[in-house]
Amino acid sequence: MKDQDSTAHSFAERITEIYWLRVKDTGLGEAQDRAMLGELRERVSQCIEHFEAEAPDEVTELKRDLDRYDRLRKAAGLNRRLLEQPSRLLPGVLGHIQGILEIVLGAIPTLIGLLLGLVPYLLARAYGKCIQKSGIQDLTRPQLLIVATIFVGYYALLISFVAKTYSDQATIAFIVILIVTSAFALTYFKRVRTIVAHIGDRTASWFKLGAVARVRQAQDQLVGRLDKMRNQYRQEVLGWAPLKKHSRPKATRAALIRVLLIALAVAGGLMFLEGYREKPIQGLRVGPSPWPTMVKANPEQARQHLLRDARGVLIAGQQLDEMQKRMAVLADDFQSGRRSFLEQNDQDEFRALLLAYVDLRAMLLKTIWMYRDNAPESPATTADDIRHTAFLTSYSAASLLTEKAWLIYDNYHDQPDIRRQLDLGDLAWGIPDHTYSHIVNSLTNRTAMAELQIATHRFERDLAANRFPQETPWIQLAERSKRSLPSVKKAFAGIGTRTLNRAVKEMQKQIENSADAVTPTVSVTVSRFRFKERPPHRGLVSPAQLDELRPILKPGDILIERRNWYISNCVLPGFWPHAALYLGSRDQLAALGVTEDPRVAPHMADFQGQDANGHDYAIIEAVGEGVIFTSLERSVGESDAVVILRPTLSDSDLGEALCRALSHRGKGYDFDFDFETPDRLVCTELVYRTYAPILDIPEMRTIAGKKRIAASDYVRMWADGQESDTPQLKLIRFYDFDEGQGIAVESDAKTLVETLERSRFTYMK
Repeated sequence: MKDQDSTAHSFAERITEIYWLRVKDTGLGEAQDRAMLGELRERVSQCIEHFEAEAPDEVTELKRDLDRYDRLRKAAGLNRRLLEQPSRLLPGVLGHIQGILEIVLGAIPTLIGLLLGLVPYLLARAYGKCIQKSGIQDLTRPQLLIVATIFVGYYALLISFVAKTYSDQATIAFIVILIVTSAFALTYFKRVRTIVAHIGDRTASWFKLGAVARVRQAQDQLVGRLDKMRNQYRQEVLGWAPLKKHSRPKATRAALIRVLLIALAVAGGLMFLEGYREKPIQGLRVGPSPWPTMVKANPEQARQHLLRDARGVLIAGQQLDEMQKRMAVLADDFQSGRRSFLEQNDQDEFRALLLAYVDLRAMLLKTIWMYRDNAPESPATTADDIRHTAFLTSYSAASLLTEKAWLIYDNYHDQPDIRRQLDLGDLAWGIPDHTYSHIVNSLTNRTAMAELQIATHRFERDLAANRFPQETPWIQLAERSKRSLPSVKKAFAGIGTRTLNRAVKEMQKQIENSADAVTPTVSVTVSRFRFKERPPHRGLVSPAQLDELRPILKPGDILIERRNWYISNCVLPGFWPHAALYLGSRDQLAALGVTEDPRVAPHMADFQGQDANGHDYAIIEAVGEGVIFTSLERSVGESDAVVILRPTLSDSDLGEALCRALSHRGKGYDFDFDFETPDRLVCTELVYRTYAPILDIPEMRTIAGKKRIAASDYVRMWADGQESDTPQLKLIRFYDFDEGQGIAVESDAKTLVETLERSRFTYMK
């Protein structure tokens, strides 16, 4: 009887193991997994006992199916893990790649988890051995509490250390890492065993596909019989409704989710490491400076060079002090709303201040590089004086730069609008990108900060020992450096916190940049989609009408254009979607004094070029490719309707406006349509940046949540000024479209006013 019970129990266990994959497919957690396995084993035993009593033939058939399945599986040499446990691996060779990735990449967080838990584990293990030596095999509740206290106490000490040394954000990040890696380490080795078993068996099965197919068929037959018996038992014994036919979820979906999560985790880790990596100080030259050679070759000339640079540092200090005051007032005005980055004059004032800082920063970095290696091997009696004053000059430049960098960081790191503007480059001003980021990088460069800390100790020693000359400009440099010391010493603290914050922000930037990299391609592709083409992609404005326009157009004319049938018309506000600026010819620009302006001269050679069809450039506009030159034939000639508006300005004001317009050439297109960011422009913003300082352009409207100007707003500006004695804009020509006739026709001012109420979806007249 005992043998029979044992055999029945073994049979039920075996059936449970095979049928357990049904439950595993639901993705239960480990605790639910164990609980339901026990319940399933009990249910299977009850079911088998019922059928042995009521329908023994069913049990006999079930045993026959089980024997056949096990026999075929053993003959094929397949591990039960491969057949009776979910692998959550991709099919074929992709599963091998996924398995290797999971093992290799999972080793990193596992190693971190093991290292963090090694000390308390060893302590708990030592305590356990002491208990065992005393003859106690099972730990009591108080002893288990002691083991738990070892782990909790150790982790609490670690967290306290991080909290004391770093920021709150770093502490939270450490706690998350601690929990995640410790939990991950517990499951990693089990997952590795599963992967190894499945990969090994899967590789072997490639050479015996027929045998594997027969095993799978036998397994499906066995599980199908179990499904049938289960439902019959539910109805006859338990009185429950039968379960629906089981549909096993595809393992591919779960595997793909795992691969996606791994890819995201790896990408996030790499982005964090890239952001955390020490960044070089942008603008600080590398390599040895010529200073030691200069001192050896001609000490007197070197002294004069040093004297000039020392005075330059003092002047830079005065200018930076003044800029600091102006920047504080300006930033407060922007934050309070008294000024706006949408206003061109306010934007210009901010850019002028930023450009001055960039130039002074470059000069101070050059001075630091020049004299940081200032120990010439020279027997000259003046070498010591030169050495001390060269060090003082270099240190004064470094401390001044660090002081201002710290003040910028300290004042504006929690003001995202100011921070963003400081980081934006501007081709029109010659301001490089990422100025604020370079400032933060300099304050998180541990190597540079360590060198500065050593130099600070030396400065304080030399100052106390009166090693610096007590004459102009050295005494002023020493005083200037003393003023910078409090800010410099603040910058030495919290480097880890700043680095962590920088890494997080760099991750955000990289994610945003990834999205930004896709946006132009998608936007340009969509914007070029046209419901109706007109080969060879011309508009309704005819070549004859272009010939009529050419002699009446003047530099500075605003071109408001519409091209029918483009999908972009559906998303841009108003009937008129596009604006451009007519520049005319080089001679016309020269007559206005534009061509020799420093902002314009670099673009003149390109302006005298031609488009792909051999037409001369005459227009500047912002399109998907950026702010570019184009021809009248390409811009107006491909339009279906066009309005020409002329600002009523003096030649001097018009020349200044065109210089501003040309300075923007080469900037990217702003796919965010954000008028607060001058580094990229949209078509209507180019016109706005050109004329805002000298024309009274109406206040921007809120379009899609942002303050913007649409092309129709310039038409409205003209319409509103018709009754004025001094209109700002004059109507030069208006060609409206006639889709029915397939032509553009000259129209009047009244019709132009009516276009302001036309729907942008109107194609036919």
